[in-house]
Amino acid sequence: MNRSRNFQLVRKPPPRGVQRAARGRVLVWGGWTLRIVGAAAGLLGFTAFRRSLGSDQWASIPHVRWWLRLLGTVTAVFAGVVAFMTGRLAVVRGKQHLTDVVDSLERLPGTHYLLYLRPFSNDEVMSALPDDIQGGGANLQALFFISGLTHEESLVRRFRRFGRVIAIGRPGEELPLPGAARGYLPLHDWQSTVSRLIAGAHAVLLSAGPGPGTVWEFTEAVRLVPPTRLFLLAYCDAPTYDRFREAVAEEYERRSHAEPGAPGTGLWPPLPDLPDYPPPARPERPRWEVFLNGGRKRLRWDFTLKGLIVFGPGWEARFVRFDPTTLRLPSTWSLSRLVKRELQPVVDQLTALDPRHQ
Repeated sequence: MNRSRNFQLVRKPPPRGVQRAARGRVLVWGGWTLRIVGAAAGLLGFTAFRRSLGSDQWASIPHVRWWLRLLGTVTAVFAGVVAFMTGRLAVVRGKQHLTDVVDSLERLPGTHYLLYLRPFSNDEVMSALPDDIQGGGANLQALFFISGLTHEESLVRRFRRFGRVIAIGRPGEELPLPGAARGYLPLHDWQSTVSRLIAGAHAVLLSAGPGPGTVWEFTEAVRLVPPTRLFLLAYCDAPTYDRFREAVAEEYERRSHAEPGAPGTGLWPPLPDLPDYPPPARPERPRWEVFLNGGRKRLRWDFTLKGLIVFGPGWEARFVRFDPTTLRLPSTWSLSRLVKRELQPVVDQLTALDPRHQ
């Protein structure tokens, strides 16, 4: 979390909008209705449009009926797209009214939860909806099959089997974002609260970023939790990740000389040697592959979550990269299998963790 502002000057949490469950349910149901109606109208309109451009189109062009039919199909497709996209946004807004809010973060230690920490600047990306289905390239029909989950919801779905996923709410936000359950910090003493949450978590998911709050949280996790319980998420690009590594080294050097180490020993664990950001396996493609994939733009597409850094028992680090360039013909199926295959060791590591109640 990027908390570079001076929290000591704020004596109470910022105000938030009021969650209204009834309104949330109406928005979710209404949004899904719009999605279904929009998808049906769009797909039917697109099918009729293609038929209108059939082999007899040149003979039909002079006829007014053909033009009216063509205009009707285009209108149906446009209306379907608008209804579908509006429905997606309505569902997200409805979920904000229904997102779980933790009454007291102080009561969480001793329960089973995963702590999700991130720079608040990531919220704009994480609250967005995906805009394609096939890795950077999709036809108009495929638009109606793209996921209705935000990026944060997709992340939480991958990890919620291992425990309730808890995140810190961004100060001043009107409503919590869909995904992890939100808790709000006392801004005058956020570090002590986060420290207790880190110490009591079954596992910590931390999104890399060079902000001072995120860097402090990483060094605090190194100080307090076993290495196999910490997972570093790479939603950032390589330069941002490198700035994070540099900031971590400086913060570790400062804290390890000025503050007590791990409880029980008083010693600081060794700072993990964070691995380099893996470059694409195949940054350049042969022309035939570019042609089959519909152009270079699609071949340069990348996942929103670029990968994870996992730690072994001795803090040895490994960057698990989701690299779509390893696939010659990316598709929904092959991209899903890629992520599942790369995540399997992470899933196995989480599955092997013993319950950690404090």
